[in-house]
Amino acid sequence: MNERCILVAEDDEPIRRALTDTLKGAGYSVLPAADGKEALEILLTQDIDLALLDVNMPHISGFKLLKVMAGECPGVPSIILTAHGEEQDRVKGLTLGADDYVVKPFSIAELLARIAAVLRRSPARIKTRANGGILSFPGGRLEPETRRVVLEDGTEVSLSDKEFDLFRYFLSHAGRVISQEELLLRVWGNNSGAAQTRIVPVTLTRLKEKLGATAAASFANVRGRGYIWKENT
Repeated sequence: MNERCILVAEDDEPIRRALTDTLKGAGYSVLPAADGKEALEILLTQDIDLALLDVNMPHISGFKLLKVMAGECPGVPSIILTAHGEEQDRVKGLTLGADDYVVKPFSIAELLARIAAVLRRSPARIKTRANGGILSFPGGRLEPETRRVVLEDGTEVSLSDKEFDLFRYFLSHAGRVISQEELLLRVWGNNSGAAQTRIVPVTLTRLKEKLGATAAASFANVRGRGYIWKENT
């Protein structure tokens, strides 16, 4: 069994039922949602490992759900379902943070392969709802709800908004190499990248200085690829 939980947000009942049955048959746990409101409730209350989102749903679109995911459940990967020929939807979805897309009509084999590939790139997520989403790191903890970073001795680290968002992104993607372009897009919301080539290393340097040597040792540069927060350091 995969023991991974997938949100299936699809308003077309036959498609939703077929996806649910297929994924269960492949060994996944599935939480189906018939519209954007149901999907939002699941995103805010359940621990999932991947969201499969139809772009066009009643009440709340897949695009809006991607925006919610960026703030409420960082680190959870997503795949969007788009209509054939709607290139603008695919581009918009990827810009908003989707990890991949599948075009309708799609083959089950292709969908399963894309889900498996995205999950391989996204290490099994630590279930954090029970403790308020707190993320631990060597020497302290990060509290998303209060936006605080607290060291083991009780000292609170004063971080700027971007320093906090950057640190949370690294902790939520521990063990995975993250490119500078991805950080510019996901943390700064900038998909041009070219004009801000120094903002990532400068902000990261300030962050490491504030966190101290113990936590800073978990960051590493990966030559030619980006950065990584090393697990179990």
